[in-house]
Amino acid sequence: MTYVPVSNERLAERGFNQAERLASGLAAACRLPVVDLLQRRINTTKQSFKTRGERIETMKEAFSISPGVMDTLRDLYIGKAGTNSTRVHSCPFQLLLIDDIYTTGSTLDACGRVILQIDIPIEIYTLTMARS
Repeated sequence: MTYVPVSNERLAERGFNQAERLASGLAAACRLPVVDLLQRRINTTKQSFKTRGERIETMKEAFSISPGVMDTLRDLYIGKAGTNSTRVHSCPFQLLLIDDIYTTGSTLDACGRVILQIDIPIEIYTLTMARS
């Protein structure tokens, strides 16, 4: 499980990340790990004041994979099979991506595009608290 990150400016303004809180609570209830998979590269300002086209354009380069997280992700995918063996999976890694509000889908789309560049087979599912 992972979540959509907010910018440092937004985090300072709010004091917390709503999507991260939702992911943490859901992960605890389901006994699943939360991975800080994504980082926000740019502060995109509030999306609520933008048109659909502006949102899509703004989000194109907004996210990247967090440094150092790939080893964790590979460990979760392959499992701790030991140092001399690897387990081959016939099914892709399943990831639940959490966001707070879905409006146009541009945020989830941008995150998904970055995640799909990871070098392991992956299926992305999404969950949001609200639809506006």
